[in-house]
Amino acid sequence: MVDRRNLIKLGLAAPALLGTPARAGRARRRAGKPNLIHICADDMRYDDFALMPNLRRIFRHAGIKFGRHTVSFSLCAPSRAGMLTGLQAHNHGVLGNRKGGYEVYRTLEDNALPVWLTNAGYFVGHVGKFINNYGKIAPKHVPPGYADWRAMASEKLDYTDFLLNENGTLVDYDHGEYTTEVFTQKALNFLGMAPEPFALFFWPNAPHLPATPAEQDKGSFANVDMPITPNFNEADVSDKPRAIRDLPLLTPEEIAAVQDIWRSRAECLQSLDRGIAAIVSALTTAGQLENTHIVFTSDNGFLLGEHRVGDDKDLVYEESTRVPLVWRMPGGAAGARDNPVTNIDVTAAFVELSGASAGRVLDGRSLVPLLMDAKAPWNTAVLLQCTQTRGLATQHYRYAVWPETGETELYDLSTDPYELQNRSGTHEYRKVEADLAQAFAALDQCEGTGCAWTGKFPRPPK
Repeated sequence: MVDRRNLIKLGLAAPALLGTPARAGRARRRAGKPNLIHICADDMRYDDFALMPNLRRIFRHAGIKFGRHTVSFSLCAPSRAGMLTGLQAHNHGVLGNRKGGYEVYRTLEDNALPVWLTNAGYFVGHVGKFINNYGKIAPKHVPPGYADWRAMASEKLDYTDFLLNENGTLVDYDHGEYTTEVFTQKALNFLGMAPEPFALFFWPNAPHLPATPAEQDKGSFANVDMPITPNFNEADVSDKPRAIRDLPLLTPEEIAAVQDIWRSRAECLQSLDRGIAAIVSALTTAGQLENTHIVFTSDNGFLLGEHRVGDDKDLVYEESTRVPLVWRMPGGAAGARDNPVTNIDVTAAFVELSGASAGRVLDGRSLVPLLMDAKAPWNTAVLLQCTQTRGLATQHYRYAVWPETGETELYDLSTDPYELQNRSGTHEYRKVEADLAQAFAALDQCEGTGCAWTGKFPRPPK
């Protein structure tokens, strides 16, 4: 049987490996296990990617961009638990940030991705935020599987007054140190001492509110206007579920506040952008870049005035569920993928690339085939979940069910990317909705391979 891990490490970059002894040496190294770096921003929307020049430069010609990537649950703790277990939220049970946050994940951590990677011979590190409520429940605890642990142990996500658990020792940073800069240095320290193969989870708290920018970035977006999309402060929500219909239009003062939040978030991301550039530079200097997979993503998105939602997440609208996913492979292959994928698919890919054995039946599907071939057979729908709503994401459609009221939403993103016109119940989308409802019924409480849906949906009506 062909080993896809070796293909993805060697085959895509083979021409660049020929011709010199140095390149031959790198080829020998690549025959071993690749390093893995998972960078996860906090509450970063898919369109925030445009605000980070270093990130765009690094991945422009050397990264696979997944344009239809959504999170499995659009809330911090459930999403992060999914990343670490490869499970849908209804299977891992972390269904909230506080009640059901780390107190539930702690019952799972003995059998999670860091442990699987360690068992596969990896030196595993974590830097930054972890699972919500960790600092309240077990701030001195180092979860199993980590050889180097530098996690936020303070529950408040302050940027200049915070507490870290550093391998079991609580360390105060209360003299003006800035979280993202501290986290970047911790990540660089890890890279400087970690034996290969290593796996690093670099999870900063930017740009989560209060989104305090670093001193050098304060005011850098003061004269930049927030992009206003057609669904901002949506005028007509008569076709939306009651929870949205009951929202009043944002006032001028509320709009100004949302725009200020957008600016502070943009400024906050600049330190992370520099940090990512420093990490890539360190890998390049150490000769490790061409043996390292770098994944950049976010735990969930964030609504900023869309559909009258002032500043929030935990809904299945695009701004809340769709987040960046860019993947730099050894060899730097570039391309774009429009297949519907989710964050737990990244978990399954890490398991495959590392040669690890997952201690659970994963709900996610390894992205390795799509990394290798844009035309690889793939899912046509993925499950979306949040506290009030569940639904589906496909290449063309978004479908949502509000269980408490029985209300449904259907948006045709090919003609309505801002989800302004709810097509649920309309005659022309009757067949589309029936097929989406069938897929949703199958995926809503899915497990394992049952979470892969490959059925075809009708093309959008013309």
